[in-house]
Amino acid sequence: MKRKKICMIFGSFSIILALSFFLPGGYSEAQAQKAAQPIKWVFATNPGPAANTWSFYPYPRFQKLLEKNSGGRLILDTKMGLFPVNEVVHAVIAGRADMGWERIPWVAGTFPQWDYALPFFWDNIFEYEAFLNDPRLIAIEKKTYGEKGLVKIADIAVEALDGIWAKKAVATIEDFKGFKIRTSGLITTMAMKLVGASPLTIPTAEIMEALQRGTVDAIQTSRGWALGFGLADVCTHVSFWRFQSVFGGMLVVNKAKFDALPADLKKILLATGREMQGQTAYGAKVEELEADVGLKVSKLKVTQPSQAEINKARELVKPTVAKWLEIAGPHGKEILGIAAKYAGGAKVLLKK
Repeated sequence: MKRKKICMIFGSFSIILALSFFLPGGYSEAQAQKAAQPIKWVFATNPGPAANTWSFYPYPRFQKLLEKNSGGRLILDTKMGLFPVNEVVHAVIAGRADMGWERIPWVAGTFPQWDYALPFFWDNIFEYEAFLNDPRLIAIEKKTYGEKGLVKIADIAVEALDGIWAKKAVATIEDFKGFKIRTSGLITTMAMKLVGASPLTIPTAEIMEALQRGTVDAIQTSRGWALGFGLADVCTHVSFWRFQSVFGGMLVVNKAKFDALPADLKKILLATGREMQGQTAYGAKVEELEADVGLKVSKLKVTQPSQAEINKARELVKPTVAKWLEIAGPHGKEILGIAAKYAGGAKVLLKK
């Protein structure tokens, strides 16, 4: 009798357990629904004054690409201007945003080890892309970004800020003597001083007036941005000197958020980042070529310095390499060693 009662109790429990798995609203369905719920992240970005170029505004494409590659399991809520320029990466580190994008030179004062835009170093963006894909650099960046609480997903870069927009040509090193040029950043400012120019820092909103009043003689920036901003209306010449030989942009995720993802989503996110990195490198080159067409239409006089003059500039700005190594930290020398395999300017700049 006692055994029969135990069997009845056990049987009833088994039925209840089975029903909990298979009836609507049961345990198994609840777990399945929980697993099927997409992960939603806040993606913060701020293109600053450069939203007129696609390479500064690839977010809708990246968002759709990630949703497609993850089968809708990872959804981004893109917030433009949620944080000011220069503060996006800090917000991601602090967990106030799950993912973010920031131009690396804008925060190079805080994170100099991640800004590889040495003057006259990269001859084109594809050299830079090959460098970014080197497994040795990927390992270094995994470590250095991780130490700050970040995971770098991609480098959304644009071509060089190589234009000197002015009312006269700058064809030789001699032409820089005393030339007042609006620029920014420690390394770029140092490079301009080394070639004899007088660099100035002026807010973006004031550069047109500064040119018109003669406060500055020239503006240093990229081709596409300058045309979009209207510099062709106040300048007559543009001369190409690669003082910022590439313009990187970190696409980063809060490390704690990344670590909490399922293993397959981690792989999908990293792979999607690399895919987007390749697309934007290609897109940046296309933008540069489109800008060249715009230059012809604008009737600006274009000056391309000779290779001999470029190499003179490389010799003069060599101290910027030593300065970068000084501020870049313990991995600086190793990073330059990796970059030397890809960068067209390394042969001159890194020669002792």
